[in-house]
Amino acid sequence: MGIFDSLIVAYLFLGSTGGGALAVLSLLEVLNSPRLAARRWLLPAEFFARAWAACAIVLGLSVVCLLADLGRIDRAFFLFAASTPSAIAVGAWSLAVACALSTVFACANMLEMWDLREKLAVPGGVLGVLIGAVVVAYTGILLAGLPSVDAWQTPLIPALFVLSGISCGVALCLGAWAFVECRAPLMGSFIALSRVDSAAVAVEAACLVAYVAWLFASPTTSQAAFALVAGDLRWPFWIGLVVCGLGIPLVLEHLLTFDNGRSQLLWVALFVLIGGVTLRYSIVGISAFDITQTANLADTLALP
Repeated sequence: MGIFDSLIVAYLFLGSTGGGALAVLSLLEVLNSPRLAARRWLLPAEFFARAWAACAIVLGLSVVCLLADLGRIDRAFFLFAASTPSAIAVGAWSLAVACALSTVFACANMLEMWDLREKLAVPGGVLGVLIGAVVVAYTGILLAGLPSVDAWQTPLIPALFVLSGISCGVALCLGAWAFVECRAPLMGSFIALSRVDSAAVAVEAACLVAYVAWLFASPTTSQAAFALVAGDLRWPFWIGLVVCGLGIPLVLEHLLTFDNGRSQLLWVALFVLIGGVTLRYSIVGISAFDITQTANLADTLALP
């Protein structure tokens, strides 16, 4: 797993997915507001109740993974009490706000607190978009900001995580939409949302190609690139990320129909989320093949 364990991989995935879902749902809340709603985006309360609950659970699980990795609750306190701003402190605060905001929206929808929901829709939605964007971006910036791993020293890492987080957030919404009973009349809205996801997946695929090419271009990161495409990480990379996470969702979203929308949305959500997990597993895993982390690789590279 490289320099991080499976708990951090789970935290990176759940935090990014929850942040992406928060941003997407917050934007939909604004578009669905009685003051601003366009007819094509009028969505039922049942969808928001299910989707916000899923978003709050995912964000809560990300916090659990982070606390479990820290080992002691007092270490989490120091993240919030830091006197100097840092990526970790910003990430901790944004994750806490994201958890609180998603929980408020989830309760307002599940308990049918319509007055509170209407008052929260625009200001809470705008705040949710901003906080969700910070949470999604932070998970990539956290890795890119670690100078000890050469393979992470590129803005392509945050770009990949942001695109994947948005895609996973949309997937969570599509999965929730599959369980809404009155979805048929409004299926067009979520076909449009799936097109947004397709665009994010396509750009993510282009960024992934650029990242692998960047890895191969440097002698200090070529070992990591080889491990990714032909070495120990080849199966999660090719099967989990390229095929399941990128290829299959692009095909399924292009073939979405009104008659069998429920099962199609569930399959799209499943494959996108598989891709989100394997992206983070692969990116974290290549640190084990970085010469700055593995002495024998550095010695081999230094030989004439």
